[in-house]
Amino acid sequence: MARQKILAIVSTVTFFLSASLAMAHSWYPAECCSDRDCRELAEDKGETVDETPDGWQLWDGRVIERGIAKLSPDKKFHLCETESKTILCFFVPPGAS
Repeated sequence: MARQKILAIVSTVTFFLSASLAMAHSWYPAECCSDRDCRELAEDKGETVDETPDGWQLWDGRVIERGIAKLSPDKKFHLCETESKTILCFFVPPGAS
């Protein structure tokens, strides 16, 4: 009986973790990533963004033009890119555009 309770708890926790991960990507438009290539930038990992007259410069030197950026609904920077580093979409917090 104890084993069944443990399995039930593990299943429930797994379900909620999976659901929260799916919800984290649920607002990304399909044309940007299909929930695969988008992520929040992690400043603590050196993924910084500097505003420039032309747009936003990423930590690796790439510049994203203002006309390409989209408004981020969670007030954080997000980047959608392919494995080859082609930028699909870039999301900026309100006030940064």
